[in-house]
Amino acid sequence: MPVLLEHIKQPTAADWADIAKIQADTADEQLQAPMLQQRLANQGWIIAARFNDRIVGVILCTQNQQTITLSNAAVRTITQRRGVIHQTIHLLQHWARDQAMTLRIETAPDTLAPALEKRGFEFTESAWVWQP
Repeated sequence: MPVLLEHIKQPTAADWADIAKIQADTADEQLQAPMLQQRLANQGWIIAARFNDRIVGVILCTQNQQTITLSNAAVRTITQRRGVIHQTIHLLQHWARDQAMTLRIETAPDTLAPALEKRGFEFTESAWVWQP
């Protein structure tokens, strides 16, 4: 399932509907509209994985100078196990390389450690870090 990467700062009505479906599938409170609106108002953004013009996966982001912190990766249940987040991280790494940005993941399940290592992330004292 090939996806396109999009940085969203102003979701459309269709984007909100897609994100609501992801939130319903994952029960992640951080993906509820009021929480996302607050994040966006505080200069946060959403990395969206699009397939056929619909959002099928999201990663929440905050930027502190040259570091992008990623959190709350989530995918629609119907698109799980199709590599959506792996492709999204891959595309995000290409973007980060072009922008000379570092990617940081503060919390990730232990089961994702091999995948993060495969993508070039290294575990430091407190986070997984990828540098171009």
